[in-house]
Amino acid sequence: MRLARLAPLVFTSVPALFAGCLDRPVGTIEADTTRVSVNRLFVQKPEKLDLLIVVDNSQSMRDKQSELGRRIPELIADLTKPFKDPETGRVSQVFDVHIGVITSSLGSMGTGSCHAGWYGQETDDRAHLLPRKTNALPSSCPAITPGKPLTWVQEASRDKNAQFVGDAGAVALQNAASCVVQSVDDKGCGFEATWEAVYRFLADPAPYGEAKVNCNLPAEAGPYACSGDVRVTGDDATILAQRKAFLRDDSLLAVVVLADENDFSMKPSGRNWKPMGAPRMPRAWEGCANVPDDLEPDDLAGMQLLKTKYNCASCDDDPSNPACKQGWPSASGDIDHLNLRGFHQLQRFGYNALWSRKRYVDAFTARSIVGSNGKLAPNPIFASGKRTIDMIVVAGIVGVPEMLVMDSQKPKTLTEADWAKMISPDLSRRDPHMIESVLPRTAFGLRTYTGDRSVDPVHGGERKALEKSFNDLQYACIAPRSTAEGGDDCPSDSPLCDASGQQPYFKAYPGLRHLRILHDLDASGFVASICAESYRPAVQGISAKIRSAVDQQCIRSDVKVDASGNVSCFILESFAADTHEGKGRCEDIGKGYCTPGAAPCREENSFYPPVAADVAAAQLNLPISVQTKDGPLSISTPARAEGGNVYLTGNDGKKHLVCEMRQLAGARAPEADARACVSDPKFYTPSVGGGWCYTNDAAVVGERCLARGAKGKVRFLGDAEPKNGSEVFTVCIGR
Repeated sequence: MRLARLAPLVFTSVPALFAGCLDRPVGTIEADTTRVSVNRLFVQKPEKLDLLIVVDNSQSMRDKQSELGRRIPELIADLTKPFKDPETGRVSQVFDVHIGVITSSLGSMGTGSCHAGWYGQETDDRAHLLPRKTNALPSSCPAITPGKPLTWVQEASRDKNAQFVGDAGAVALQNAASCVVQSVDDKGCGFEATWEAVYRFLADPAPYGEAKVNCNLPAEAGPYACSGDVRVTGDDATILAQRKAFLRDDSLLAVVVLADENDFSMKPSGRNWKPMGAPRMPRAWEGCANVPDDLEPDDLAGMQLLKTKYNCASCDDDPSNPACKQGWPSASGDIDHLNLRGFHQLQRFGYNALWSRKRYVDAFTARSIVGSNGKLAPNPIFASGKRTIDMIVVAGIVGVPEMLVMDSQKPKTLTEADWAKMISPDLSRRDPHMIESVLPRTAFGLRTYTGDRSVDPVHGGERKALEKSFNDLQYACIAPRSTAEGGDDCPSDSPLCDASGQQPYFKAYPGLRHLRILHDLDASGFVASICAESYRPAVQGISAKIRSAVDQQCIRSDVKVDASGNVSCFILESFAADTHEGKGRCEDIGKGYCTPGAAPCREENSFYPPVAADVAAAQLNLPISVQTKDGPLSISTPARAEGGNVYLTGNDGKKHLVCEMRQLAGARAPEADARACVSDPKFYTPSVGGGWCYTNDAAVVGERCLARGAKGKVRFLGDAEPKNGSEVFTVCIGR
């Protein structure tokens, strides 16, 4: 069948043989000659990067911030210069970077726990970009505007408003980012709303202005007098403006979280102010002690299920259970200490005040999410339609022993067995260092600290003093500080301290919510330990993770390949207007391109034989995206032949050159090129200059695609790699 004999192609209501891995279910498509389909491939080279750094700024974090601040220049240097992957040989580069820094401090819903009037403005940073207006940066720092992202481009023509430009600007960007991270300080709120800060800044379609309960606060820190429910009012126009300045439609998005404690992102509604401000918390029914620590229902239906399944409720709601007549008996290892109000809320208080972890997973995976106003709306991260989940990396440098996430100073490729050691609700499967507990965990095999931290080099040993004070949790891990002076964690019986009261070590607690969120993000997530003498391996791992987004067109459908490696499809690239200037023909762009319909991209006696440009143009009606004064718009536009080329004209009035890519299969490529494309994971330039193939070889498809259930991927090589800003389409005919 010759393409010239086909009726004009119909591009809707037909199954797509190629489908991006985000939107299509895994399944087999049986193709036949009556089915023709077009699908846009989301192929994005990482030339733009938006990097959000989220720092826990509660007490004791200063040393970790300093270490991250020292390593930030290394991360930025890695990302702003050409990089050759040591395994594949592929060279890539980021030419345009935005960097933002926010903290975990979102206040305490108007209660006294993190009242700005007592402790300073750092207790509620509102997820606004740093530095704060009150921060005085060292004179060695470049000029930095509070509330603005740091911006850099390799060439000034990319963004005339960028703060830093070129190689010298990249060095200045490194210094600026380090200065902003180290300005965070450690005077923030102790209820670390790390993930809610991320959600507010990046994803919330309607961030609120204020969340507050009615309180009669004393002039200084002291007893709290609050009542009623939390009220959410107003909107935060500052967040929306800063997000618009930071987040681009077509960038790679990377989020790096630095935190030494668990996440306590509390939902601003009802009585959820109580863990932060009530003089005394309610007790839980006896059955609540049996609820696994991974269950955190945040709605009425979830709580009712817990009552049915576990006989778990709050004495606030129903005081009939015998447990409600008890106080907080410290002899049993429990006490209602304000410092522990975020710990095991369901098991201790009978209700959960935390936002569901799903909220934060949805932020990086769902097209629509619920704003603070309770309404479903498009997710700002995906609103443009240009970003897919393959263009997102979320990394956590959090409380977990280094041995669980590193192997010979390199990040592990984590299996489900590895994850079980960190987050399994079955405590018998979890590493004992990752069990949240006030009492010593000696029943799980951990030894008690008696002055020699070598009894357990991971965390120094269990602190027996907590059997009396009940004001802290046991550590997950410890690591050496850069200095022994000025530490805040030297009570008696602490493996962090020496005999003279100096503090040569810092600590971290089990970061269970951080880890569970990163686990549920699958291939987008990356984990490193905050208990490391150096964050260099973590920074290198994050850099590698970001770069792995290159060449990742995952295909979730089964694709039929014939004996010679042919797939019954051809691929077209529509170039952004003005990017093809100076290139008279597709063949001038590279050897891997042809004018649509021309050989060598077409071959005789195939489903796609050579045809004239005007014939090929008559068959094409592609949904390209054009930039209008109101933003990006996707339109379907017919192609036309002009001067031997094929063009699409958008409603921007500009011509978009359309080229066909050579498939490295059949008579279109030597056998060696075809074989290497589908089976050799190393990047190389084909002898014919460039082209594409479909492969389902696991080594070539790679971890990132396989983790999302992909069956294979489209691989682009040589000069046929899609150009930044262009759009790529498959046209497939069954047989």
